[in-house]
Amino acid sequence: MSNKQPKIYQSAQAFSELFLAAVIWGFGFTATVWALKSIDPISLTVVRFSAAFIIGIILYKVYQILTPHAPAVSHRTHFIYSMLPGFFLSMTLAFQTWGLELTTATNSGFITTLYVVLVPLFQKIFFKRKIPMIHGLWVVLALVGTALMIQFEMGDFNIGDILTFVCAIFAALQIIWIGRIQNKIQSAFLFNAYQSLWSALSALLLVPFYGALYIRAFDNLAIFGMLSVTLGSTLLAFALQVRAQKILTPSVASMIYLMESPFAAIFAVLLLKEVISPLQLGGGILIFVSAIGATINERARASSQKADPLA
Repeated sequence: MSNKQPKIYQSAQAFSELFLAAVIWGFGFTATVWALKSIDPISLTVVRFSAAFIIGIILYKVYQILTPHAPAVSHRTHFIYSMLPGFFLSMTLAFQTWGLELTTATNSGFITTLYVVLVPLFQKIFFKRKIPMIHGLWVVLALVGTALMIQFEMGDFNIGDILTFVCAIFAALQIIWIGRIQNKIQSAFLFNAYQSLWSALSALLLVPFYGALYIRAFDNLAIFGMLSVTLGSTLLAFALQVRAQKILTPSVASMIYLMESPFAAIFAVLLLKEVISPLQLGGGILIFVSAIGATINERARASSQKADPLA
């Protein structure tokens, strides 16, 4: 993403890239259902991130061969700075899976999205970043939309809900940390390859805490699911996240990530024959409106600060 482009085009491109990532992650829910027929969750996590790292490094080497005059990029820098995001990402998926074993899918879906609240909250507490009131309103609207999407109902919370909340904390930390180290990232694609390596290694640490691992015979759908979460959700979508967050703040980016929820529902209806209600459809629309509204407000605020540095 060239910094020579006008700011308005950079923001539009970043939004488009995160929108595409949300579509890919939305399909990833269906792809994961297919893959889990033949492999357990922890093994799936290790395999998808390991494969993404290997394929990513190979593709980057090919890119270097084809573009010998491209600016040099430090592998060591990307290797080091991707460590924490990779760990956070792996823990996000691990605690989400662990929590799902002890709570309902509905509770898990809603509690996981609390990262959209935690991101601006952590930024304010730890980095003294001011969060505009209008952004808080968009967050509330997005959470209402998410609650409608997954038909969330308040009930008795259990240990699974607590584990899922830990997942939301790690998701927020990953989003924030990507934003904090953007000046160190020369190549979003290479950074994500190393982030995938650290995610795979982190997942291996959790093997002793899980039950029996299994890998069964793969049918065509399971193979396609594995390829989709590896090449799409992991290799491409997370690279788009890193790239887009060079322009968008973590708070705004976290809002756009919520759009994976309505896309997950759309693909579930089309491919898994699930049924979506009018309320769920309305919830999806609220999420779209909130993400677009937050992006427009952020762009307007950035333009205002550029015009008046004292604002």
